[in-house]
Amino acid sequence: MIRIVTKARLARLVAEAKQGRRRAVEVQEKADAVSSTYFRTVTELTARTVQAEEAKAAYADVVATLRAELDASQAPGEIVLLVRYGQPHSIHRSVHAAKARAVAEGAVPDGWQPCSGAPAASDPWATITFIFDAATDAFLCSVAPVLPVAGGAG
Repeated sequence: MIRIVTKARLARLVAEAKQGRRRAVEVQEKADAVSSTYFRTVTELTARTVQAEEAKAAYADVVATLRAELDASQAPGEIVLLVRYGQPHSIHRSVHAAKARAVAEGAVPDGWQPCSGAPAASDPWATITFIFDAATDAFLCSVAPVLPVAGGAG
């Protein structure tokens, strides 16, 4: 079949083709932007996952060290955790020994207050006393940490 195309019809077809190419370019640009955002997000999440795993490993090492110190103390009764900037530092047999360790590392010897809650990351030094409870065969913290309540207003 032979079809005769007029100049007007040809001009419309050319205009539609140009419009189609412009639309294809716009869609491709939007797809590239979404793809770029997706890959950037994946990269950021991967980096955060690696950091979290490294922090977890570091805390595991701290826990192992503190457990070894606790096992070596051989003295059920009372133990004191020395905390520096909210992070566990060392375990001691008394508050006096913990403060002596902190002073040896540059802490001010006066003005210590007992913790009334979990020590803040801004506190240079703090002590938390744990008392051995023979009934539960566990050390109980003298400070009740403030924990969020699932589904609550905490």
